Amino acid sequence: MRTATTRVSRVLLSVVALGLALAAAPPAAWAEGEVEIRRNLLVQAVEKRRSAVVSIRTNQIVKRSWFDIWGYRRYGEPYERNGGLGSGAIFHPEGYVITNAHVISRASKIFVGVSTYDAAGRSGKPREHRALPVAIDIENDLAILRMVPEPGRAAPKFPYIPLGRSNDLMVGEAIIAMGHPFRLGFTVTRGIISALNRKLELGSRVFDDFMQVDAAINPGNSGGPLFDVTGRWIGVNTAIYNRAHGAEGIGFAIPADRVRSLIAKAFKRRVITGDWLGIEFEEGEDREARVKRVFPKGPAARAGIAAGDVVVAMSKRAMPSLYDLRVALIGLESGSEVPVMVERDGRPLAGGPKRLRLSPVPTNRLSAKHLGFTAEDTGESNGVLVASILSDGPAARMSLKPRDRIYALGEWEIRNTEDLLLFLQFVSPGDMIDVKIYRQVGTQLRRLEGSMKAK
Repeated sequence: MRTATTRVSRVLLSVVALGLALAAAPPAAWAEGEVEIRRNLLVQAVEKRRSAVVSIRTNQIVKRSWFDIWGYRRYGEPYERNGGLGSGAIFHPEGYVITNAHVISRASKIFVGVSTYDAAGRSGKPREHRALPVAIDIENDLAILRMVPEPGRAAPKFPYIPLGRSNDLMVGEAIIAMGHPFRLGFTVTRGIISALNRKLELGSRVFDDFMQVDAAINPGNSGGPLFDVTGRWIGVNTAIYNRAHGAEGIGFAIPADRVRSLIAKAFKRRVITGDWLGIEFEEGEDREARVKRVFPKGPAARAGIAAGDVVVAMSKRAMPSLYDLRVALIGLESGSEVPVMVERDGRPLAGGPKRLRLSPVPTNRLSAKHLGFTAEDTGESNGVLVASILSDGPAARMSLKPRDRIYALGEWEIRNTEDLLLFLQFVSPGDMIDVKIYRQVGTQLRRLEGSMKAK
C-alpha cells in the first residue's frame, strides 16, 4: 500500500515539475502561434488603420474675464488659449482629414497630430501639423481639413484610409471606434450597431440618418472613424448626444455615404489648389459625376463638354461616382493634361476621351481685365474684398478702394470668389454693371452703390 502511494506521489511530482518547466520556458513556436491565434479580425483592423487616425487640437480667441493683477492682460482684452479636442481620419495621402464640424467650431488655429507606430504597436509623441478648413457642413456636423505643408519643405505623403460605404450595414454587426479621447492618446472601443436611420433633435437643429452604436464614444472621440470588423471605414463618430443628454452606452456616428456626399459636393479642386477644368459638377441620381455647368472661358468648353454630360472615366480609371472623381482630381499635378471619358444621353461622346488641361482659375485675371480690380474671399461668404485697383481701369474710375466689400454685381449676389468667377464668365466689353459695396468709414459701415463700364 505504501509502495503504491509512493509511486502515485512520484508521478504527481513529475507532472507538476513538467508543467512548471513548460510554463517557465515555452517553445518559441508555441509562443508565436499563440500570438497569431490572438491576432483576430479586430486586432488586424486596428493594426491596419491606426496610423491614419489623428488627434485634433484647436486654439480659440477669447476675452479676459478677470483683471490680471500682474498687468499682463486687461479685462476684456482678447487672447488665444487652448480650445477643443477631437479626432479625425486622413482620407487622402495629400493630408486631407475628415472630422466633426463642432470639433473645430470657433477655432483660431487647428493642429492635427499624426502618430507613427513600431512593430510592437508603440507610438511616440504625435507630430503636429497646422491645418486649415477646406469645407464645413454645419447641418451634417462634418468638416474637411487640409494639413498645411511646412514652409520650404515638400508636402509629405500621409497614411490614409479609403472611405467605405454604409449602404449595406446590419443592426447587430460588430463595429470598432478609434480616436483620441480625454488627451489619453490613441484608443479603441468596440460594440455593435444598435440602430440605423436615427433622427436626433438638439435644440433647434435636427440631425438625420445617424447610426446608433454601443461602443464608447467619449469627448475627444468626436470626428474619429468607425469601422466594421474587416477594417472598412463605415462612419464618423460624434459624441454630441452623450454630452448633451448624459446617455450611457449610446453613441452615434454619421454614415460613410453621407460623408461621401459632403466630399462630392464641397471638395472642389479650384478652391483648394487654384486650378480647374472649367466644370461645375453635381451628383446625379446614382451619385454619378454629372456636369451641372460648363464655364464658357474654361478648358471644358473648348473641349466641347456640355451641361448634362456624365464623366465616367478619367486617365483610364472608372469614375463610378462624383466622390471618386473629386478624390482622383485632387491627386493630379497642376498643369497636367487629363483624358476624360464623357457620356451624353448614355452614349460616349464621339472622338474618344476629351483631353483637358488643369489650368489656373482665371478669377483675378478676368476681374482685372474686365473690371479693373482683383479680389479675395472674406472667409464668411458675405462678399469679396477688393485686394488691388488698376489705375486705369473701370474700378478706379468708379472710385472703388482696397478693402471695399462687394456684395452684388448687377442682379448677381456675390458671396465669394466662386460667385465672382461665375459672373465674370458672362461679362463682355461695354457692359454696364451696377456695383453694390460696403465700405468702412471710421466706425461706420456704409452701404454704397455705383456703376462701371466693363472693358
